[in-house]
Parts: sequence; structure tokens; C-alpha cells
Amino acid sequence: MRLPRLLPAVLLALAGAAGAVVNVALARVQEPGRVPVDEVCVAVVVLAYGAVAVLVSAARPRHLVGRLLATGSAAWGLGEGSLALGLHLGAGDAAAWAVTLGTATRALGWLTLVIVVPFVLPDGRAPWPGRRLPGAVVGGAVGLFTLATLLAPVPLDRRASGVSSPTGLPEALRPVADTVALAGLAACVVALVVAIAGLVHRWRTGDTLRQQQLLWLALAFVPPVLLLPLLATDLARPWLFALVSVPVPVAVAVAVLQRRLYDVQLALSRTLTYLALSAVVALLYAATVAGAGAVLDERGADWLPWLAAGVVAVTFAPLRDALQRGVSRLTYGQWAEPGEVLGATARRLGDAADVPALLATLADELATTLRLDRVEIRDATGAVLAAAGREGADLHEDPLTAYGRPVGSLQWARRSSGLRDADRRLLDDVESQLGGVVHAAGLVEGLRGAQHRLVLAREEERRRLRRDLHDGLGPSLASLTLNVDELRNRWPRLEDPDAELLRLRGAVQAAVVDVRRIVEGLRPAPLSDLGLAGALEQLTARSRDTRVDLDVEELPELPAAVEVAAYRVVQEALSNALRHAHATRVRVVLRVVTGELLVEVLDDGDGTAAPRPGGVGLGSMRERAEELGGRLAVASAPGRGTRVRLELPLGAAARQGSPLAGGAG
Repeated sequence: MRLPRLLPAVLLALAGAAGAVVNVALARVQEPGRVPVDEVCVAVVVLAYGAVAVLVSAARPRHLVGRLLATGSAAWGLGEGSLALGLHLGAGDAAAWAVTLGTATRALGWLTLVIVVPFVLPDGRAPWPGRRLPGAVVGGAVGLFTLATLLAPVPLDRRASGVSSPTGLPEALRPVADTVALAGLAACVVALVVAIAGLVHRWRTGDTLRQQQLLWLALAFVPPVLLLPLLATDLARPWLFALVSVPVPVAVAVAVLQRRLYDVQLALSRTLTYLALSAVVALLYAATVAGAGAVLDERGADWLPWLAAGVVAVTFAPLRDALQRGVSRLTYGQWAEPGEVLGATARRLGDAADVPALLATLADELATTLRLDRVEIRDATGAVLAAAGREGADLHEDPLTAYGRPVGSLQWARRSSGLRDADRRLLDDVESQLGGVVHAAGLVEGLRGAQHRLVLAREEERRRLRRDLHDGLGPSLASLTLNVDELRNRWPRLEDPDAELLRLRGAVQAAVVDVRRIVEGLRPAPLSDLGLAGALEQLTARSRDTRVDLDVEELPELPAAVEVAAYRVVQEALSNALRHAHATRVRVVLRVVTGELLVEVLDDGDGTAAPRPGGVGLGSMRERAEELGGRLAVASAPGRGTRVRLELPLGAAARQGSPLAGGAG
């Protein structure tokens, strides 16, 4: 079933080969003493294109690239044969027709291979499905330039300068023919730009395999593309275009038939190595023959080639190894020597004083030398410690460990191709050292965080003592002062001074208890004994002259820091309402709403709540709320009382709870 489908490609390839062979044979006949370099080079390329056309057609029947390759090679080869036949015939209409059709057919074949084939590579379809204009531009450019070769008064070949084209315009209309030729050349340039744009579009939208396929094509098409503007000039020697076109059919075959990624760097490294080795061996051989012959004055001795061969054989292996190391370092950079890289990394780790800077440098070097698009070094929490390269790429994640425990990850991305096995092993070795660095970075960061928390804890303890002295002991001592003044004023009229003194003594003992509680750093005792609801009930029961209503819903178990903050805010708000606002009624509300503890203290006082010079009451309440990520709002209007609203997030408090926060009174 496949043979009939393959037959057109085989026939076209044979036709192109036959035309190329005729071209070589006629060149030998016309100039027996000349080596037909141009003709042989053209024949080699035509045969290469024909062979690739048959190969692609056999592997991918009905593939458009195979058909175009067969058509282009046949047109090129037949055009060369027809042109050679016409030049061989000399004069006459047959010769003129052969030369004219040969130049046009040759141009058609060459443009098909150089412009049309890249436009549909590697899948045989246009790069922009549904858009007909790019394809029309490419096809129109090839047709226009072919038409220009037919309309030229003289065929476009330097060897046919004395031939008049039977299809060309009269000599009087040469400006028209030249204009068409220039238009055709400009159209080919535009078509070439469209083909390149299509390749770029395929590169950007393709996967890694598609990008490597296009890389081969790009490398192979660069020389003929650069020489395209010379097509209509005398500089367009056949052997030149043939020589630069030799890699193209090979690249086309690889692009169409490739189904897995190849190590491009390895191929480049090996190619450069053996090219350099061949050049060095040739120079060494020539130097040995010439040098030994000159020194011994036996330049024509039969044994000199044997001596040179022996020198080459002895030095071949060392030369190959030295050149391989040099080329590998040129191709892969310093990562060509894994031992050196690991040793240098170990020394830098040992001497590093700034761990974050070292991680940033290692990330940059990994991205540069391994040609990675993105490198990220992360700690165990996922925080980025160092990064290099562009963002947005899909990252591969490799775990980093130290002392048998995961400490972070190295994430990297590489769009062009996967890592070589050697690069993968080297990256694994570097990751084993990076684990220790990331662990050390975590320890350093933890130490800095501990120092920071220690300073904050010290300052928080000072602030707590200041608040507690004001909120707890301050009101007690102020009350004692008032009681002493009252007792002093009433002393002459007292009927039972012992009772009053005992009451005053009790107040002093209560102040002593407050002092002990502050010194010992305990939280309010009622909270520990009765819970928040019971402690507030006890607190509100102390008021004798003012009615205090307590509305507390059933509360879940609250973090200690939340209980202390709520208790102290209510205590301060009650104190302000009774002492400063002259309220006759106060209402305290506690409930849990959407994961937050809501506390409200409402009074019917004079509504003049505002920060006072030297006062810390409202400020301390706000600080208590903000420490736990909460909010405090105080609304006050003359004649309408004051409303204190406290919102404390229970989740944030649970995360931020600490012995100091929880135990502070």
C-alpha cells in the first residue's frame, strides 16, 4: 500500500538527480580540463533533497513537506540540466528555450525549498490556521519571481549573456522587466519575513520538542537566507548556494521525523572537538614532515610520513582529551568540570559570612551555567530565599535536605530542553550542599527572629506593667486617697471610727494584693478562678451607686490573651464611665460573632470621652486590641453617652498567644 504513495516522490527525486547528473556530464564535455565544482556541488544538494523527500514520504505519507521537497529538488535538478543542455546546444531556438526554461525552473525549485518549505515546517501546515493571506504572500512571491525570470530579455544566468529569451520582453521594455524582477525580489523578501515570523510563532507556542525541531531549522537556514538577496546578481555562483544549502535537507529530515529531544549541546561539543582535532592533527602531521625533513635535510625521504603518523598516533589521545576539555568548558562553562564546581562551592560555603548573598549568587550561577529560565531556592515554609531568571515558567521542584530532614526546595524551569544526565547528577550534588546552606539560613533567620521577639517581649512587658499600674493599682490608690480625705473630713463627727478604719484597712490590703499580682506577673485572679463571664460579673457587682447590666452569651473556651484584653478593656471602660462620665447606667455585652469576640460597653454619661493630657486609658485599650489584631472603636456624643466597641479575632489571638500575652495582667 505504501509503494504507490511513495512512487511520485521517487520519480521526482530521480528526475532531479538525472538533471543534476546531466549538468555535471555536459560540463565535463564542454570543458574537459576543468573540474566542474559548481555542477558537482549542485548535484550533491539536489541528491540530498531528493533523498530526504523519499525518506519523509516513506515515513510520513501524504506529508506536505515531503511533496514540496520532491517538487523542489526535481525543479532544481531539471532546471540545471535544461540550462546546461541549452548552453551545450549553443545557438538556435531550442537552445534559447532550454536556457530560459532552465533558469525559471531552477529558480522555482530553489525558492520552493528555501521559502515555501520553511513556511510549512515541521507539520506541513501553515503557522496561522484559518488565515489565507500569509500563504498567498508566500506563493505569490515565488510565482512573481519565476515570472520575472521568464520576462527578462536575457536569461538570469551569467553564462547565458548572449542568449535572447524567447519568453522575455523586447529590449525596449527592459525597464519593465527590471521592475518586475525587483518586485519579485522584494516579494521574496516579504515572503521570507512571513516564513520567519511563522517559525517564531511556532517557537513561542510550541512545546520543548517543537522548539528543538525549529532550532535545527534555524541553524541550517541561516546561510541560504543571508545569501538570498544575491540571487539576482552576478555574485550568485551555483556552488556558493549549493554549499550553504547542504545542511538544510538534513535539518528538514530531523525536524519532520524527530520524536524525542536530543542533546544539542552534546552534539555541538563533539562536533567542535573533532573539527579542532582534525585541524590539529593535520597541522601536526605537516609540521612533523616538514620539520624533520628540514632538520635532517631529507625532505623527500619515504620514512617521513611514517614518522609523522607515529607522532600523530602517540599524541592523538592526549590531544583529544585536552581539546574535549577545552570545548566542553567553552560549551558548558565551568560546569563542564563537576569536581571543580563542587570544590569551589564547598570553599565558598565554608568562607561565607553572608548566607543570603551566597544563596543569591548560587541561584544566578545555576540559572546562567545550566541555562535555566528560572531558579528559586525556598525554605521549608515555601518562602523564597533567592531567585534568578524570569518569572512565569512551570517549575520543577527538587527537595533539599539536611541532617536527614527536609529544609526547603530548589525549583527550576528550562524551556529549551531537559537537563543532560551529567547536568542532573551535578545539580543533585549541588543540592546536597545547598541543603546545609538553607538549613543554616533558617537557623540564622530563627536567631534573628528570636532576638527580635525578645526585644519586643521586653518592651511589651514594660508596657504591660505601665498599663496594669494605671488600670489596676492606680484606681485603687486613687480610691484610697478619696476615702482618706472623706474620713479626715468626717472624723470629728464619726460615731464608730474603728469601722471606717477597718474599711480603709481592707482597701489598703486590696491594693497590696494588686501590687503582688503585678509583681508576680499574674493575670487577673478572677479570670483564673471564675472565667471571663464570672470575672466580669464580679467586676460589675462592685459598683454600688451605678446600675451595671451584664449581658454575656455562652462563650467557648477563649485564648488567655483574649480573656485578659477583654477584661481589662471592660475594667477601664467601667472606670471611665463611673469616674469621668458620671453615668447612672452602664450595659456590658459579650458575644462571639463570626470567629470574633465582640465586647461592648455602653453608658448614659455626659458623652465627653476623649484622651486627656497625661491619660493612658483609651490608648492602653487600643494597644491591647491591636496587639491581638483586633479593633477598638469609641463613639461619644454630648448628652448621648459613650459606646466602647472591642473586636478580637479568636484565630489570630490563638496564633499570637504567648506566655507573656496570656499571662500578662
